Amino acid sequence: MERRLGRRNRDLWGYLLFSHGWSWFFWGIVVATGWEAFSYPGVVFLVLGGTGPMLGGIVMSWAVGGRAGLRDLGRRLVDPRLVPARWWAVTVLFVPALTAVAAGLVVGLGLSSQPADLEGARELLASPESLLAFAAFVLVLGPLPEEIGWRGFLLDRCQRRWNATVASLLVGLAWLTWHAPLFAMVGYFAAAGGPPEPVRFAVGIVIASVFYTWIYNNASRSVLAAIVFHFTQNFTGQFFDLAPETRTVQSFLFVVVAVVVVARWGPTHLRRDGTRPEPPY
Repeated sequence: MERRLGRRNRDLWGYLLFSHGWSWFFWGIVVATGWEAFSYPGVVFLVLGGTGPMLGGIVMSWAVGGRAGLRDLGRRLVDPRLVPARWWAVTVLFVPALTAVAAGLVVGLGLSSQPADLEGARELLASPESLLAFAAFVLVLGPLPEEIGWRGFLLDRCQRRWNATVASLLVGLAWLTWHAPLFAMVGYFAAAGGPPEPVRFAVGIVIASVFYTWIYNNASRSVLAAIVFHFTQNFTGQFFDLAPETRTVQSFLFVVVAVVVVARWGPTHLRRDGTRPEPPY
C-alpha cells in the first residue's frame, strides 16, 4: 500500500514539476525581459511555455504506462466515438447555454442593457477567413496543448487517490497556478482590456474543472471532449466579449450548477451508475 501511494505521489509531482517548471521557465524569461507577449521574440517563448502541460502529459504517460500509456492517450485524443451523442451535446452546448442564461438574467434584472459587445462578433462573421483564424488561435493557445496534460494525464492520477470531486478541484488548482506568470506578462491580456478579475478567473478554472471531470468520466475518458469543452468555454467568452456583469452572473451560475451536478451525479465518480472508467496503466 505504501509503495503504491509513493508511486502515485511521484506520478503527480513528476507531472506538476514538468508542466509548471517547463512553462514557468520560458514564461519567466518573457516576464524578466519585459518583452511583449505577442511580439517577437516574446511570442516564441510564450508558445514554448504553453506546451508544458502537453509535453508533461506525453512524457508522463510514457513514463507511467509505456507504449500502452501513449496508445491510450492517442486514442482518447482522436477518437470521437468514445463520446456518447448526448455527452457531445453537453460538451458543445453547455457553456453557450449557460452564458445565454447569464445574459438573460443580466438584462432581466436590470444589471445592464448590453450583456455583451457584439461588434467584434459581427466583424468575424462577415469574414470567414478571420473567423477561422480566430477559432484556430483560440484552440491552439489553450485547449489543445493544455488538455493533453490536465485531463489527458493528471486527472486520472488524481482520481486514483481522491474522489472525482476532490480530484477536479485539485486539478483546477494546479491549472489555476500554472497561469500565474501570464498576469505579469506585458500585453498578454491587452486584447481583453487587462487581466481578468481574480475571483471570476479562479471560478472559471477551479469550479469549471468539476464540469470537465463530469464530461470526462461520462465520455470514456475522452481527451477530445475535454479539448472541445475547453474550446467552447474560451471561444464563447472571447467571441461575444461579455460584459463584466455577465461574467459575474456566469460565474455564479457555474457554482450553482456545479453543486447540482455533484449532488445529482454523486461526488465519488460524477456518474450515476456509481463507477468510472479506469486507465489501463
